[in-house]
Amino acid sequence: MDTITELLQRSHEGQAGALQQLYARLYPEIKRVARARLAQSGGVTGLSTTTLVHEGFLRIAEQAGLQGRSRGEFFAYVGRVLRSVVIDHLRAEGRGKRGGAQLLFTLSAAADVPGPTADLTELMALDRALTQMRDIDPALYELLEMHAFAGVPIAEIATLRGVATRTVDRELLKARLLLQTLLG
Repeated sequence: MDTITELLQRSHEGQAGALQQLYARLYPEIKRVARARLAQSGGVTGLSTTTLVHEGFLRIAEQAGLQGRSRGEFFAYVGRVLRSVVIDHLRAEGRGKRGGAQLLFTLSAAADVPGPTADLTELMALDRALTQMRDIDPALYELLEMHAFAGVPIAEIATLRGVATRTVDRELLKARLLLQTLLG
């Protein structure tokens, strides 16, 4: 049976069916990440976990190329895609224009930012700050995506990066500080 990394590599090489095999293999974990994203939204999105996973997969399949060459990078990418589906869904409902329902959006690794609850405007500001962060320091951005949005545990991130968990903790602190600075 192929490893996740082998399936990612085959997908990058354009081998037919590699993305579908990867998706089938990781579906339970992707669904867990989606469930966490919806829990953070406080249920105001109107999306089911299954709908979010399927919409996310459609976006991934539509991309010019699958992002991420390792399991951690892939889950950071999945977290980013699922976050964009939730944001787009809320945007389509026009929640920002009418004040809308409050959106619970906590970042476990960035607990101080932006609050425990955020409306769509704050969520959009977070999205812009993360985009800036990606341009300034891609490694810190990826770390925050993997841990805060994709739910990859610190120990697994340390293993993927070949560093100690204390190093990951320090880098997460740097990522939180940079994100907080970018949010103003």
